[in-house]
Amino acid sequence: MSSKLTAVTIGAGWAGEGHTKALEFAGVEVQAICARKLDVVQNVAKRLNVAEASVNWRETLERVKPNIVAIATPAALREPVVEVATDLGCHIYCDKPLATNADEAGRIYQLAKSANVKHAYAATHRYDSGVTWLNELLMKDTIGTLRDIVVTTRGRRSPSLIMPWSWMQTLDAGGGALNNGLPHMLGILQAITGGRLLRSMGEARVLTNRAPVIPDLHDYRDWLKKGGELTREDAAHLEWRPVDADNIFSALFQFRVNHVDVSATILFGAGQPVSTDINGIRLYGDKGTLATEGTFFLNKILLHNNNSEEARELKVPQRLKNQLPQIGDFVQNRWCALARDFLADIKGQDHQPYLTFRDGWYYQLAIESIRKGHGWLELPGDDQ
Repeated sequence: MSSKLTAVTIGAGWAGEGHTKALEFAGVEVQAICARKLDVVQNVAKRLNVAEASVNWRETLERVKPNIVAIATPAALREPVVEVATDLGCHIYCDKPLATNADEAGRIYQLAKSANVKHAYAATHRYDSGVTWLNELLMKDTIGTLRDIVVTTRGRRSPSLIMPWSWMQTLDAGGGALNNGLPHMLGILQAITGGRLLRSMGEARVLTNRAPVIPDLHDYRDWLKKGGELTREDAAHLEWRPVDADNIFSALFQFRVNHVDVSATILFGAGQPVSTDINGIRLYGDKGTLATEGTFFLNKILLHNNNSEEARELKVPQRLKNQLPQIGDFVQNRWCALARDFLADIKGQDHQPYLTFRDGWYYQLAIESIRKGHGWLELPGDDQ
């Protein structure tokens, strides 16, 4: 008998592959992968050397009874999986967003909490070594008391190119910029500040109402490998489907950081910034400012001291870079970092804090407040 913890992965796309590799990196034996299309799941299981490929996730879970279930389906399909997994006492490693709406996310969180199982929420860009470095710099009082945060992440994609249709462009499936970009950003800001999210508000927009369908497109990476470009002329002969998911948003948040309320502004999505504009994070303190180039991958960190006109680069120490697993691209490495902390927690070992379904529920509450645009939403307290 194997002494390893065991897992089953539900979903055979990019995240399903990534979760499988991450759990195996952490020492877990992934015994099966489940998906809807037999040929797809068989190919993925074969490529990853997983013993079983299944199109019946419920039967597989009830028969295998794994220690861990990795959920990498579109968000609309997750609650039934969580119901079965928690009934079986399985720990759960789930991609973001947690659900398609806040009520559903709340039910998922309560299921895991009531079952007393461990639950990891995979908004993993917070594992960037630059994020850890920013947290250390704030703790060293580098810019004094943090007062304000501004985050800008704008795309530079040509307006003549369009994205093909997928579940990511429908709200009922859990698509949209808010569902898929904001959890990463909130996770990053919490990791940098060590703070707690208090309230949120904002507005979101849908910039296009339909998109073309590329036949048999299962994994976006396959499309990107072919150039990732689709013009309206190329798509004229394709089927077009409705799009209702937001692709741009502006949001305001307040965090409680060391007993101080800190405001954060996030501008996310479309727009064609000029060449001098730099996407990044700005942390404003009463003694100076920390500024990054990049948001989900922090390329450079600059310190602007109030007493000096010249900015100084503060390079990320190699010791922090060495802490991140290195088995693939940066997305895969961050999935591995979460799996490492998650497994250590399951085993009762020391570990770094990681995001859980409680965070996923909070983030979904924030997302709904932004979509509704009705003003500040007060988020639940620590006792929830």
